[in-house]
Amino acid sequence: MSEADLEKAKINLAKICTELGCEHKQMTDGRSGKNGKVADFLLRESNTERCSDIRIAVCGNVDSGKSTMVGVLTSGKLDNGRGIARQSCFNFKHEKESGRTSSVGEAMLGFDVKGECLNQPADHKVDWGEIMEKSFKVVTFFDLAGHEKYLRTTVSGMTGNMPDYCFLLIGANMGITRMTKEHMGLALALKIPIVIIITKIDMCPENVRKQTLADIHQLLKLRSVRKMPVHATRSDEEFIKAVRTSTQDRVVPIFEVSSVTGQNLDMIRKYLNLIPPRIPWDKLRSCPAEVSIDQTWFVSGVGTVVGGTVTGGVVTAGSTLLLGPDSLGHFQPVMIKSIHSKRVPVKTVSAGQSAGFALKKIKRSAIRKGMVLVDPKTNPKATWIFEADVAVLYHSTTIHLNYQPVVQCMTMRQAAKIIEIQQKEVLRTGDRAKVKFRFMFRPEYLKPNMRLIFREGRCKGLGVISAVCIEDDNPEAEASATTTTTTTTTTSTVAGKGKNKMAPETTGGAKQKVVPVKER
Repeated sequence: MSEADLEKAKINLAKICTELGCEHKQMTDGRSGKNGKVADFLLRESNTERCSDIRIAVCGNVDSGKSTMVGVLTSGKLDNGRGIARQSCFNFKHEKESGRTSSVGEAMLGFDVKGECLNQPADHKVDWGEIMEKSFKVVTFFDLAGHEKYLRTTVSGMTGNMPDYCFLLIGANMGITRMTKEHMGLALALKIPIVIIITKIDMCPENVRKQTLADIHQLLKLRSVRKMPVHATRSDEEFIKAVRTSTQDRVVPIFEVSSVTGQNLDMIRKYLNLIPPRIPWDKLRSCPAEVSIDQTWFVSGVGTVVGGTVTGGVVTAGSTLLLGPDSLGHFQPVMIKSIHSKRVPVKTVSAGQSAGFALKKIKRSAIRKGMVLVDPKTNPKATWIFEADVAVLYHSTTIHLNYQPVVQCMTMRQAAKIIEIQQKEVLRTGDRAKVKFRFMFRPEYLKPNMRLIFREGRCKGLGVISAVCIEDDNPEAEASATTTTTTTTTTSTVAGKGKNKMAPETTGGAKQKVVPVKER
């Protein structure tokens, strides 16, 4: 429309928002369209009680600037080029000394109903409680490790925290590395939308930056990737296109930023303010309560505390849930004394939120990562055996029966043995098949349609659970029972050095298995 019509439309929009109790804000200037000017507005309901939570997994190669960018976004202060902004993202002393993340760090960015960032007030330092109180939308960053020896921690952070989006950071001066491809493959396996952020553009020569962009475009064209790049920092049209296609799996927005000069960081804040949640948490809130546990603590004066993500329903302080499974596959009732979310005490948490739960009368040694808190009405069962539709991403040779990779699903991580491969004898790189696994050490709580990743060294694959065998008992007890029924022995005392030995019973000259008996 023309500029005069655009101004009239703005006035009419303001009147409509006032009548409906909404807030509006113009996100882009009047850009040229096919038949005149076009403007984009953000509309939000001002009297809502629940704030939306967007979960972002930040990954990339070591020294690509992940912790620094998260620190700059959440503090509002630029980096000095020596990593001063990343100090707030570290959890341990050795991380601050070495400058490398070895755990899953967590940071938060808040936006009010008008889309203004709440993390950078001019008069005082804001805490998480103040951000949660005033925020209409909260963005939670999970700062993951980039070094190869911490890959197991990175995989756990990607699978257990259920991120809505994945920020893949690439240093402009470093280019694409092997760990960059590893993290991208992990996000593709979990079907998480990827946003590529090119960092350190202030210190990178122009020819090196162009070569990095060309390598990224070449990587996105691969047969196993097939994504369309959108350079969101080049124009308003590209930025709006990146926002509108954020939940689609075919488009990858690309941002070029600098944490030292602050170039294009406002574009990332604007992008985070506009994108919607990928996972439909509103529908999951009506499901039975379920919490996936990924951390445990013992707090003096409080007792055992577990941390995790609410994957379904609503959890209330004072309620009783079932904790399990233990090494025998049993669930035990526990009472939740109190709940903390984002460092703030709360009475309830719903699906899509991470929280800490203080449990009553239970030892920390009885809890491990991979356990769940579930509603007693669901009658949960643990399983030893499950089927999955798998795809082998890479293996140097072939996969046979009795192959034992490490399976990671949500916060659960355990070695499992392949006991059946349907319609195939062996699996090679690129093969797909329905495979039956059996856990090696203890039963786990699994459900159909869960995504899993199995790894063994540099060999890796992915899959989706298709069936869970609930009725199966402990395989060790089953094997013991089989041995008992198929082996027939008799005990006799053999003179010699005062020891009791087993003499085989002979029936028709057939040899029987000899099982020694220890001296009592």
